[in-house]
Amino acid sequence: MKAWVYSTAVSRICDKKSSSISKNSYNDIHPNLQKRLLRAVPSLYRMKKKHQNLLFVGVIAWVLISIIFFCQNTYSSLIYFRTSVLSNSSQGSMRLITAPHVENNTSTEQLNEKDRRHGRTVNPLIMQQNSSVDETWADKVVRGLWMGWATSDMLSLQLQKAKEEYTAINLYKVNYTGELKQQRDKKKLLCELKQQEALRTLNGSEEPFASLGWQKLVPHQPLEQAMSGPYRTCAVVCSAGAILNSSLGHEIDSHDAVLRFNAAPTEGYENDVGNKTTIRIINSQIMAGPQHRFNDSHLYKNVTLVAWDPSPYSGNLEKWYKSPDHDLFTAYIEQRKRSPSQPFYILHPDFLWNLWDILQGNTEENVHPNPPSSGFIGIILMMNICETVDIYEFIPSKRHTTLCHYYAQYHDMACTLGAYHPLLYEKLLIRRMTTASLDELMTKGKATLPGFSQITC
Repeated sequence: MKAWVYSTAVSRICDKKSSSISKNSYNDIHPNLQKRLLRAVPSLYRMKKKHQNLLFVGVIAWVLISIIFFCQNTYSSLIYFRTSVLSNSSQGSMRLITAPHVENNTSTEQLNEKDRRHGRTVNPLIMQQNSSVDETWADKVVRGLWMGWATSDMLSLQLQKAKEEYTAINLYKVNYTGELKQQRDKKKLLCELKQQEALRTLNGSEEPFASLGWQKLVPHQPLEQAMSGPYRTCAVVCSAGAILNSSLGHEIDSHDAVLRFNAAPTEGYENDVGNKTTIRIINSQIMAGPQHRFNDSHLYKNVTLVAWDPSPYSGNLEKWYKSPDHDLFTAYIEQRKRSPSQPFYILHPDFLWNLWDILQGNTEENVHPNPPSSGFIGIILMMNICETVDIYEFIPSKRHTTLCHYYAQYHDMACTLGAYHPLLYEKLLIRRMTTASLDELMTKGKATLPGFSQITC
């Protein structure tokens, strides 16, 4: 009751408009209560003002937090649009990619001009509309690959560090003296490949192989003649985990020739990868590692085999023969004696390093000094013997995943974006040359290139 009387008295004497005590109301109050009110009212006003100040501070804090949150999300959704073609990546260690921001006032006409200049037909604003603020760094890199604008500073720190370490080691003593930052258009790039990357395998006439009697060991026909081509349509089937659940098997098998890699099986995966195999590229680890059962596995029988191992960048075959990355020579000799009728070739190391030179010469960033990947090598090989080459999951689709291979449970984004091999730059180069639509890249992971026979220079 006392509290009610007290509060009523306060409300009567407080003039809301002037925030002062009304004299008429004050005189109506009992004298004892007047004394208490004289002490209490200033405190009440101070409390009221304090609460107002706290409310004001809270509103300001909320506004600032909202602004910061908006800015961060805006930055994360646009970061993959940075466009300086600094490219470097590999398979076995890790690298990154970046590019400068596209300013908000960049016009559609300017962006389309960039597309035309780089042989692209896609407006990057399409990608911005479809982007998500929750994308991971890998999502951003893949979107960048679709656009052809990915750069190495977009990669994880782990991949960037791996590139730095491989560059410092320079295991193959790479000493590139050609030009950098050569952004050739699509036609000039295709012509450069055609003129400099004619298929070359060991023919036994090179030393030290000639002295070892290899002219009688290697197939008598060159690889391009041994194949029943030239083929009209060819498929290059990469082993990426992203090809799972693609249902591309029938489409892949419809090609005249199909290239597969290393130990990639078809049994049990036919719906996604098909079951036809015309040619298989294998690295020296497959031949030297007993776990791969190279001598008796059905994967390496009844197909044309092409093996590779990197020599020093200088191309010194004597040093290479004495110290290959993995001993492919012993396994090759045994296999040729066991199955002399099977077409089986070893790529000349110059074919690999010439391809690396082209990659570096068309990349503004310094490519780390390791050999190209099996995938990139296989693509260029098939361009030598096919009229049209369809490549599946070299440039990742929307199904991209950390799963390295569709047939093994091992997860690492380095398998897609590179740690040892310069995969990022290889994919960017293929993106520049492809005639596939953006939808085919995104939904199928399919890039299409013309064969060298179809290129007029």
